[in-house]
Amino acid sequence: QTLKMMSMINISHTSTTTTSLLLLQAACTALFTWTIYTYLTYNTRWWWKRRASQKTEVSHQPHWEDDLIHGHVAPGWERVKQEFIQNFRTRGELGAAVCIYFRGEKVVDLWGGHRDCQARIWEEDTIVPIFSSTKGISAFALMMLASAGKVDLDKKVTTYWPEFAQNGKENVTVSELMDHSVGLAGIDPPITLQMLQEDQRHSSNSLLRNHLAKAKMEWPNAGDYKGYMAVMLGFYESIIVQLTEGSGQERSIGQYLRKEAFEPLHIADEIYIGLPDSVSNDRIAVIDGMAGLEPLWPTGAFPDNFMYNLLLKPSSYTARAFRNPQLSITPGVCDYNRRDVQRVEMPASNGLASARAVATMYNAAERAINTNGKVNSLRLSKDALDRFLQPAKPGKNNGWIDEVLGIEACMGAGLMLPPPEGYRGSGRFSATPAGFGTPGAGGSFGYCDPDAEIAYSYVMNRAGQLIVDDPRDFALRSKMYRIVQDIRSKEGGHLELNLEELTTPHYLAKRYMDAHPELAPLV
Repeated sequence: QTLKMMSMINISHTSTTTTSLLLLQAACTALFTWTIYTYLTYNTRWWWKRRASQKTEVSHQPHWEDDLIHGHVAPGWERVKQEFIQNFRTRGELGAAVCIYFRGEKVVDLWGGHRDCQARIWEEDTIVPIFSSTKGISAFALMMLASAGKVDLDKKVTTYWPEFAQNGKENVTVSELMDHSVGLAGIDPPITLQMLQEDQRHSSNSLLRNHLAKAKMEWPNAGDYKGYMAVMLGFYESIIVQLTEGSGQERSIGQYLRKEAFEPLHIADEIYIGLPDSVSNDRIAVIDGMAGLEPLWPTGAFPDNFMYNLLLKPSSYTARAFRNPQLSITPGVCDYNRRDVQRVEMPASNGLASARAVATMYNAAERAINTNGKVNSLRLSKDALDRFLQPAKPGKNNGWIDEVLGIEACMGAGLMLPPPEGYRGSGRFSATPAGFGTPGAGGSFGYCDPDAEIAYSYVMNRAGQLIVDDPRDFALRSKMYRIVQDIRSKEGGHLELNLEELTTPHYLAKRYMDAHPELAPLV
């Protein structure tokens, strides 16, 4: 009887083991099959494809081109509107706006789509987070103060902020601070959102100012490397503005620009650095972007290892640059939808604006340059304007490679500057070889190109994954430049634009558009 029972147990055990092996084999086969299927069918636009299937998408609505696209274009500029519509038709646009000035005249002012995924309409006065496009706006504050003789960009920061002379920063100049060469992008310990909120409650900047004064640079000397100050740049700039603006009130950069630039240009209700509670949520477009660990899935758009470093290596310089302050466990563009984040001033990253407002700022600079100061709403000096036009300088030890972004970048004077002559049209930099401004996360862009007599801005609420030359923005700019060239050809006597340079995208954008031909500009 005992032997019989042992035999039965043994058979049962063998049967269980066989079943387990069969289940394991089936699971491995299924996993292998899924892996092969995914490899063969994987589409790097997977996130966009998922969005395109939603019933609320703009292009799924009846008569959407007539009902959801608004604004005006001057005669001859219709091709920009065609690309704007194409953004919604094939490039995944949710809501967006574009504004272009040519020779001081507003020739394109378009807005359309939805301001959120619930299909609320993007209105004429809708504003949206513009991320690092804020940097270019903030740079105007320093240039205006320099024009007024209140700041010398070539003097040491300690001239205006003595406490800055800690941990090896005593010789850093204002100009070096603004060109991302000082290694202060990812300071440790990081600042916190609570620190910004506390300073705001007490109408001071003492907590932040003391914290930043103690920060140590990532490398020994300014200029050794370049490292994109994704969030930190604006805080340093704002402190210099507070200490030099001269009103006796120590106005922050947002407060200074509101009184000295936004109000005189009549755009004060369309651009904010530090959003007041009086602005209704009904005016704010909601960012729709990848969240959590979604960006780790290959898209073919981000620089190699960029998202891995940002999300999975918190000690990396890349991660620290975007976690100062850390707004969530896995930082991303959707953090900037929060009113507590929008309320504080983060002058390098959290501006909210319309395309119209951003283009108006750059139009002021373009007019000052091309009228030799006769039309100069912001009273910018020739020396200050020349700063905007000087090519950027590479790092001494890493050339043009940026330590945070992992790609080549030309940055200086607080914004993106033209690359040297030999690099223009190479695909190594953004397709703005003669202009200055800043792109923002997700695809926004604001800049002016004095050679083309252009001021331009594009803003959107569906975040793309390219750092520069998002296909939607690139298509609009490509048509813009071709129209300018057509106008000049008809007039005769004007220098021709180098359209090859101006319509050569960054190599990552080109790779992305080659993989997805529907994203390319219309022929």
